Amino acid sequence: MILLAGSAATPTIPLEYDLTWTALVVAFVALTVAALVSIFRTPHDRMASKFWWSALAVAFPIVGAVVWFIFGAPPLRRRAQAERSS
Repeated sequence: MILLAGSAATPTIPLEYDLTWTALVVAFVALTVAALVSIFRTPHDRMASKFWWSALAVAFPIVGAVVWFIFGAPPLRRRAQAERSS
């Protein structure tokens, strides 16, 4: 095993597992952030709607974001019409 100056090997966690978990966490955070951005950019009839959708996405990061993209986010055609009329 080759070590760089000032680095230490972690005998309990192989590098592949560490990189895999890091990539998964980054993907989960990116999905949650994308859902939050989409929630706040979508026009809602009531302000409480944004609050509850964002609370769901933050409280349950993966499930909340997926539920938003499946059930909450308006279709692209309807979103484009709403932006044109604004």
